[in-house]
Amino acid sequence: MNGAPAEDISLQGHDEEQIRLMEERCIVVDNDDNYVRDGSKKECHLMTNIREGLLHRAFSMFLFDPSTGKLLLQRRAPEKITFPNMWTNTCCSHPLAVRSELDGKDGAKNAARRKLEHELGIALDQVNVKDIQFLTRIHYMAPSDGLWGEHEASAFTPWFKLIVNEFLFKWWQRLLDQPRQDGKYDAKMLADLENDNIHRLL
Repeated sequence: MNGAPAEDISLQGHDEEQIRLMEERCIVVDNDDNYVRDGSKKECHLMTNIREGLLHRAFSMFLFDPSTGKLLLQRRAPEKITFPNMWTNTCCSHPLAVRSELDGKDGAKNAARRKLEHELGIALDQVNVKDIQFLTRIHYMAPSDGLWGEHEASAFTPWFKLIVNEFLFKWWQRLLDQPRQDGKYDAKMLADLENDNIHRLL
């Protein structure tokens, strides 16, 4: 990368926990989602690096209430360095470059469990990896004139808007149309919608 090294960008004045999280080791990938190396969250989110082609893995988790089919949204904390105060899906973050999170779908599921506990207080023993339904992969960029990829002061994060426009309503309607089992909706009914192709939404 020829952009500004991540360590040259000051995070002074930001929340200490958010600064610490910017040093987590994300998974840098090529255009086909193959592992290349690890890189700090800070490096992976700098627009100078993104414009030069730096890609990293992330995940977006959607939790539906099994009784009502309602979707749990969250508003990102105001102290977040990237996209603060914006509404988004239930939980979104990054698989880390650790053994349990490196392996594609299963790695993303393990990362989702970890972040559900961290962000929403949902204990690991309440979320079984087998109960998480993988649906698709997307490749997108949120272009920006800003340092961290912010593009507009919209109420919703750019990845959430992309997923809503391309996939969510189809998935949600399928969930609600399926017969309930024991009076509950089960996201595993969406398994036939799984698509392992990378949808490029640039």
